[in-house]
Amino acid sequence: MDQAQELECLAADLSRIANNGVESALLVLKNSWRGDTGESMELAGKRTITEMFSTADDLIRVASTIRKTADIVYKAEKGAMELVY
Repeated sequence: MDQAQELECLAADLSRIANNGVESALLVLKNSWRGDTGESMELAGKRTITEMFSTADDLIRVASTIRKTADIVYKAEKGAMELVY
């Protein structure tokens, strides 16, 4: 379960970075670059932010799967112990 919690924390950190850090950097780039280069940089940055949020979602799904798997294993072990005793 610690692994699941760690993944959720990483997902939250990644989302926070995408929201705050990358957005700020994009604003600076947008104001510093003009024309096609600025638009290309902005588009690349937005794609990166989208990928970061997607990765954060993936981490949350993996954490959920870890919890479900741990629950299944726990119940199976508990059932096996009841059969033994």
